[in-house]
Amino acid sequence: MNTFEILLNYLDISKFLVILTIILIISVTYLLLSSDATIISEALHTECKIVPVTKNPDTPKEINEGNKNTIEEKTVEIKGYHQNEIKEKEKKFVLSDKKQNVDHLSQKLIDGKNNVMTKNDELSIMFIESLSSLNSWKNNELGNKLFKEINWNLEKKQNEKDDEESLVYQYVFPQSKIKESLSPITSPNLSSSQSSVNSNSDTEDGEEEKEKSLLSAYKLGICRTFECTEENKLKSNIVKEVNGCFYKVYSQGAPELIKEKCRKETVPQNYNEMVEMYKKGGYDIIGLCGKKMKMNYIQCQRVERSKCESNMIFLGFVVYKMNYDGYKYAYS
Repeated sequence: MNTFEILLNYLDISKFLVILTIILIISVTYLLLSSDATIISEALHTECKIVPVTKNPDTPKEINEGNKNTIEEKTVEIKGYHQNEIKEKEKKFVLSDKKQNVDHLSQKLIDGKNNVMTKNDELSIMFIESLSSLNSWKNNELGNKLFKEINWNLEKKQNEKDDEESLVYQYVFPQSKIKESLSPITSPNLSSSQSSVNSNSDTEDGEEEKEKSLLSAYKLGICRTFECTEENKLKSNIVKEVNGCFYKVYSQGAPELIKEKCRKETVPQNYNEMVEMYKKGGYDIIGLCGKKMKMNYIQCQRVERSKCESNMIFLGFVVYKMNYDGYKYAYS
């Protein structure tokens, strides 16, 4: 074998060794990188632990690793009901911080029967009707709280006869605030003053019975509901008083959405100011609006939602806050 052939053989072996070395380097590099990635991943996973956020950081609760989907307990704090009212002298709409209850409503209904109801009385009745009918579905904690606070009842109707009223599947109506009756003081000789007291008591009992009778006949039938959706974030319904002529549409939702649905002349000048003030205080706000519509039951089932939720009257705000009890899970 000459020198040239030896040199060629040496070069072939060198090529093989070079290729083998490159393969080894690549393999080792790949193994090292994979190992580092695993370490980094484990480190990140270790740092991103689920930790409890407690109301009192000094007394943290133990974490149950097997139950990471702990339900948060919430309570609703109602700041107040702000009802829209009209100042006749200034011809302006204002927000009045008045909490409506069954006593106010019953008196306004009595005034209405006597044809002395003012525009503000009508707005007051619509305001509490919207609160009761829209939150009687009882599908969330806030709705339950609102319905309970305004002291109304829910009644589901059984279809017994084929008329318009029997087609309504549920009603809402105010509870009568019954006074505690005191046991009469019996005495063999009644003075004139005592007779007068008994006479006044009889009169009050008569007024109370009249009020109870009026409230018992006052029922709102919930004829149709419009749920909150991705496209339409309002909650609305169509209601009708049992002995009334008009159907009414009520809506509730975020203040900015409610404002878009209302006629401009019904929106208070301090609307945005009120919203910003309570939001800065950490409160949430629900806007309420409504209107009357002349139609029958069949028409109310066929009418388009967009037609119902337009040219409405602004009724007021509900200001509230959701408080969290216990603890909830968060990522650190």
